[in-house]
Amino acid sequence: MTPEQKQAFFDDGFVVFKDIVPPDVVTRAIRMLYGGLSAIWETSMVRQDKNQKPDLNLENRRRDAVSAAMRAGTDPAIAELVNPDQPLMRSIAEALGNPIREPRRAQLATIFPHDLGNGINEAGYPGNEVPFYGWHGHLDGLWNGAAPVHQRTDRPMNDEELARWNRDPARNGVRRTYPGGVNILNFTALLGIPLSDQMVEGAGNLGLLRGAHHAFSRFFQYQRDMGGPLGPDGPGWDRIDTDAPNFSGLRHYPEEVREQFSDGAEYTSDGRMWPKPTLIKVKPGDAVLTLHAVPHCATRLEGNSPRLMAYFRIVSSKRDDTFLAASPDALCNCWLEWDGMRELAS
Repeated sequence: MTPEQKQAFFDDGFVVFKDIVPPDVVTRAIRMLYGGLSAIWETSMVRQDKNQKPDLNLENRRRDAVSAAMRAGTDPAIAELVNPDQPLMRSIAEALGNPIREPRRAQLATIFPHDLGNGINEAGYPGNEVPFYGWHGHLDGLWNGAAPVHQRTDRPMNDEELARWNRDPARNGVRRTYPGGVNILNFTALLGIPLSDQMVEGAGNLGLLRGAHHAFSRFFQYQRDMGGPLGPDGPGWDRIDTDAPNFSGLRHYPEEVREQFSDGAEYTSDGRMWPKPTLIKVKPGDAVLTLHAVPHCATRLEGNSPRLMAYFRIVSSKRDDTFLAASPDALCNCWLEWDGMRELAS
């Protein structure tokens, strides 16, 4: 990273790299992704006569197409996006000051054009009422309910719905609590590589809460000083927002952090304050690196082209295997694993 990029990374908790991924690498990744989607589409559009026996060959092709799409995050064309010999990963490794554990797979995050509707988001609010293109921010590694979000605003969940929703693990595979006094998983940084143009707002942009990493390090240290656990259900962080319209909103970051970002905020009709995120404007060839401690969320897609992102969870080789999935020390000091940032972070 340049000194200017390092300063921005320290101040903001994220940095955008422009034109850093080679065009041919990006092209192969995009073609692979669309090829997998095309295979699913083609097999799903084949009609069968209802009076004939099912075409087992067609059913196998459909199943194979879906299975291949589920494995796309490990495809060589996607893995090449984070080739350690390319400038992007060399820049990140230099700022870390330590080797990077090889990412095992990418999360391919897609948003397709669709009718927006008034579906309830994880915060418990109708998404089309939340300002800033529906941005409601979260940290990765949080339990998000074992059943779909409760979509009723006229009543809370009944006993059966509540029991289903409260099971462990959540839909994202995360549990409520973990050994060592942590209720949240964490990694060193999140790397996003766009595979579609997101240079205008309303393109499903990634939204980031600029500077929140400083507030989060202080907050997690406060939770530790209070005896823990770190994360939701720990000191100062009630997991469930019963005042949300659906009576069971997930509080994906604590009120103490939220209240520090009222400048430029907007409000829903119930008086709830929504901090203003920075909407990241990127195109294929760019990349964005953000600390785990910066709340993030995709925003609404209002255009007519899909939004495609490949996300990689970056973990420093400095992290002890004992705390590979959840490091309390790294939660309390978001720069702990960044030896290459010592001059700024000391």
